[in-house]
Amino acid sequence: MSVSTRVEGPLVCLDIDGTLTDGVNGPPLPGAVEAVRVLRDRWRVRLVTNTTSVPLAALTERLRALDLLDRPEHLYTPLSVARRVLPERGHDRGILIADPGQREDYAWFREDEAGPAVVLATEAHDWRVGDFHPAFRRLLDGAVFYTLTRNRYYRVAGRFRIDLGGVAALLAHCGGVDPETLGKPSPLLFDAIAAHAGVRRQDIVMIGDDAEVDVAASIALGMRGVLVQTGKYRAGDESKAPEAPHATLPDVGAVSAWLARG
Repeated sequence: MSVSTRVEGPLVCLDIDGTLTDGVNGPPLPGAVEAVRVLRDRWRVRLVTNTTSVPLAALTERLRALDLLDRPEHLYTPLSVARRVLPERGHDRGILIADPGQREDYAWFREDEAGPAVVLATEAHDWRVGDFHPAFRRLLDGAVFYTLTRNRYYRVAGRFRIDLGGVAALLAHCGGVDPETLGKPSPLLFDAIAAHAGVRRQDIVMIGDDAEVDVAASIALGMRGVLVQTGKYRAGDESKAPEAPHATLPDVGAVSAWLARG
């Protein structure tokens, strides 16, 4: 039986898509499962994803089957913030922009075309522009606009695909309302992660393949950010981000040695 050598130190937050797996439902990247085991043996680890297209229960089950997730409560998504914050603000009714397969996660949100909130939850790959007219009109009338993420794009099976950020930009431009982001890099998300783990926000190290959302935005919030050259990473991303990564590593397998160096 292995003996844990876990030490007190940073809270390690790992992105999933492009950092640990090839796509949301894809296989683990080479060495990712072992890398997570090594990290978990020495440090506290949380998985933090902006994935919105897979129901939370299915995502949790898959990550546990792959041995990437040890406990369900160690997985954080934009939904974690949405279902807590929106009811607290009285914004748990309005227009939900979501695909049919996502709606099981939003039983707490009441559809109401006159409600106070518009919530964007899908990349809308199969939607038409006209499908957004009810949400657009509600924004013009003063509804509060929430988007689960503002990521520009993601990569799966070697191909890039447009993420929620493009749809959020369309509605923000036409409706004249800047959305509040509920996933990375929202301080609402990271403050919840820190509070649940009993650490400060600055004790978090965020590791991911998105130089902008995973890394630069985390650094701007006072955390450390590490960029891995997998997933959506493109050569030179580290030099284009508004905040330079604390480290740029070839993959998640190199994170443990970097952390051990302090």
